[in-house]
Amino acid sequence: MNIIILLIGILIVIVTNLDALSTILRINGGSKISNFVARNVWRASVFISGKFSRVSILSNAGPLIVVTLFSLWAVLLMIGYGLIYNSYVHSIVETSTELPASITAKFYYVGYTLTSLGNGDLKTGNDFWRIISNFTGLNGMFLLSIAISYFIPLMNAVVKQRMLATYISNLGDTPTEIILNGWNGTDFNILHEQFKDLYPMILLQCEQQLAYPVLLYFHSENPKYSPQLNLAKLDEALSIQEVYDIDQSDKTYIWNNLRKAMNKYLKVTKNSYSFKTETVPDFPYQTKLESLTDQVPKETAKLRLATLKDRRAFIANLIKNDGWKWEKSMS
Repeated sequence: MNIIILLIGILIVIVTNLDALSTILRINGGSKISNFVARNVWRASVFISGKFSRVSILSNAGPLIVVTLFSLWAVLLMIGYGLIYNSYVHSIVETSTELPASITAKFYYVGYTLTSLGNGDLKTGNDFWRIISNFTGLNGMFLLSIAISYFIPLMNAVVKQRMLATYISNLGDTPTEIILNGWNGTDFNILHEQFKDLYPMILLQCEQQLAYPVLLYFHSENPKYSPQLNLAKLDEALSIQEVYDIDQSDKTYIWNNLRKAMNKYLKVTKNSYSFKTETVPDFPYQTKLESLTDQVPKETAKLRLATLKDRRAFIANLIKNDGWKWEKSMS
């Protein structure tokens, strides 16, 4: 028996199972391997989309990432168990001749055992390998079962995040519109009620992204249904309040609560995304909302805006990484 090949095979099987279980069952933002694969498939999709001007490529990136992850786990399990069986010459034998199976034949045996298809031309060499074969089949069936059960709630989460994006989009197409549509000439009571509804919806989005990390990569060609884009617009509207104190009523806590929800969203998103620093975008809202922004001295507003530099740079990166342009989306 080749101990080195056996240990490598066992290690691959353990790592693959831990990665799959961490991604599917744990609410922790996914495993490092899955997140690495998802990020790079997405980056490749963004590159190809930009190169050939095909937005539809991004729309299919989410499902592609899911299929890629499940295919990766299946291939790694085949490799891992294939190495385990190939560590011993007589682990698998030909049924008709009782001769040791070839290296490729053992991988073939692993493939149909994992999928429980069954075949009569190969068999295990002794009782020990029969037990290993049973574990192989159980492992394959278990991962297949939880993978299938993963799809339905994932699609439900995709629908809910589209609902969130639509709700925010209906408040206004830009941060300025969100503010102006919520202002009745006296107060922001209309916006207060809508923000109250948004608070639990954003917290739910955070939990869904932790439970289903690939949710970030389900892109919509229509900006109305893009959660990243519309949440960025909402955060800009909240930044306008933070910089200019446009709402000085006793209900400013509603803005603050929503800001806290957005803080959690950005924290969850940072754990999954990794990209270069983007230039901090302009903040041209003082002239657009002149009647509402003249209550705070320019120097005070400038100092407050400076504290939002890193936050806004990250959000600009998030928008760019999702295939959108800040200038077209925010103005």
